[in-house]
Amino acid sequence: MIRFLFFPLACLFEWATRLRAWGYQVGFLKSIRPKFPTMSIGNIRAGGTGKTPLLFHTLDWFHEHQLMPGVLSRGYGGDEGRMLEERSPLTLLEEDSDRVRGLQRLLEKGKPEVLILDDGFQHLRIQRDLDIVLLDATRPFGACFPTGVFRESARALRRADLVVVSRAEMVGQEDLNSIWNKVSEVRGNLPLLPRVEGGVQISKVTNLSYNEELPLEKLDGRSVLLACGIGNPFSFQALCEAHGVQVEATSFLRDHSEWPEKAIREFSNYPCVLVTEKDAVKLRGRVPDHVFEVRVEWAFFRGKSDWVEVLENFVLSARAAKIEPLWQAHLEGSFS
Repeated sequence: MIRFLFFPLACLFEWATRLRAWGYQVGFLKSIRPKFPTMSIGNIRAGGTGKTPLLFHTLDWFHEHQLMPGVLSRGYGGDEGRMLEERSPLTLLEEDSDRVRGLQRLLEKGKPEVLILDDGFQHLRIQRDLDIVLLDATRPFGACFPTGVFRESARALRRADLVVVSRAEMVGQEDLNSIWNKVSEVRGNLPLLPRVEGGVQISKVTNLSYNEELPLEKLDGRSVLLACGIGNPFSFQALCEAHGVQVEATSFLRDHSEWPEKAIREFSNYPCVLVTEKDAVKLRGRVPDHVFEVRVEWAFFRGKSDWVEVLENFVLSARAAKIEPLWQAHLEGSFS
């Protein structure tokens, strides 16, 4: 009944987002273009879609290819920023709900060669050269606010340059085919997008008190409390159970929540506690010695070569900017 009553508001919200996007597209609403290649990694749904692991994977790729990335983030709760500082300390980072103001502050720290708008698909005041949108395979589409949890309808994928289906390992092939059919349907006569799918895998499990790794095979059969404050806690549970973990109980907080002392005291009632990396940055130094951080990394299941090709094309101008001064110096030396 509540969903039915709010349905007109959801329709109004969807049309408002379309009108806003059109306003930026035609120049009625003003935006700025950074002087370096800019990309967005975002989604159409509020909450977790596996975006952060893909962001870290992308940052690693840039560093491996000798390019300095900068990241603009809204800074929800501060946890993702602290994760990024631990994972990628050389990356320039600025957190600000006003992305334009954040860009100004970022440039005071240094000059990135490429810029990533973290969770930036709806932040249209900064123009970008590449829009990457993640769809959670377990819930790719749905109703907009306030009846649902989606910021935009599937039609917004017409603005995307690349769609990545995350948590692809959690659904069957028929469901994946249905998702891609929907993507093609809403994009109509726009260019066909490559089929890129992926998800996360556990890379290591580390004791929060002693920083010692627990071999992954020792997860099998272990009775644990799962504790997290992320957008999709059930994906964390499924990931751990896939490694044979026996979930005795769960302690799930809202996304980006701070951990209260009362909840932490409950950890002592269980022989082993597993937390996400996102929660570990808030819990380190506050928990007993049987709490372990589960760190994950992004893995492509399909379309990895397409992903690399997209990134290679994206950074062409950045590489050209690095080569041009060297080539100019060479020419000047040749004629001296």
